[in-house]
Amino acid sequence: MATQRISFAPQQEIVSCHVCSGQEYTAYLDARGYTIVRCDDCGLLYVNPQPDSEELEKVYSEYDSGEQWRRGEEHFNRSIRGTITRFKKGGVAMDVGSGSGNFLRCLRAAGFQVFGVEPSQSGSEYAQSTHGIETFNGTIESFIASGAGGGRRFDVITLLNVLEHLKRPAAVLDQLRQVLHETGILVIVVPDAHLHALVGETRRRLGFKDPFWMDTFRHPLVAFDPPHHLCSFEPSTISEFVVRCGFKPIYIRNAPVVFNDDSWKNAAKLFLRAFSESLYWATFRRVILGYSTLIVCQKA
Repeated sequence: MATQRISFAPQQEIVSCHVCSGQEYTAYLDARGYTIVRCDDCGLLYVNPQPDSEELEKVYSEYDSGEQWRRGEEHFNRSIRGTITRFKKGGVAMDVGSGSGNFLRCLRAAGFQVFGVEPSQSGSEYAQSTHGIETFNGTIESFIASGAGGGRRFDVITLLNVLEHLKRPAAVLDQLRQVLHETGILVIVVPDAHLHALVGETRRRLGFKDPFWMDTFRHPLVAFDPPHHLCSFEPSTISEFVVRCGFKPIYIRNAPVVFNDDSWKNAAKLFLRAFSESLYWATFRRVILGYSTLIVCQKA
């Protein structure tokens, strides 16, 4: 497919690739009135042009997936906690996009001091009133800009299914790097766009009318979910991205699955998880292909 430029609404913004700053891209998918493109240089899939900040604020003011996190995420939370304690036995932890505070509650039970940053008012209020977790109600950008952290430095910073939502992810990681302790770790979980693209492309070849489930918001291909998800990272592009932002990957694996109320989705996720783990070990830990990717980093 030839490289092409896409027409866009005046309030939207054409952006360079978040990983390599490349400015050439190829249209990949028309999605709910947005366009997902693939960078011609590094292969990152991302929404371009980007929605403006006002549009995103409206989207998130009406968005709250807290009920799912309040009910069904204990397995995911404990698995991520287990990974963290391999590298850090305690300290001060900040969860960016902390939702209802369930993960921080889980981490606090292991002896960590915890702090959350959450743009949803209902989520941040729930975390504080139900779990007693100090939570800043706002974006990570506004938290850094406001100085609300009081000069705190964190031993652990987590972005669990958050980075793909950010309009300027590189700028956010640069800011987080400044408040991360020199010996601290950054833990990121993102959907694996490689696997989700394989599913969508297979469905497209088989003639499905809506191969990427763009006509519904209840679909399994969460790597492609505009306008909530603005970047679609693969293991290779998330690794390259954190290096560009001044971090060194020290651990990368298939992430634990996130369960929800749809039994068929849970069954599919468990099957994919088993397949991913088998592939990982069969290839002597060289191939990472799963529902989502977990990467742990230190400052370079």
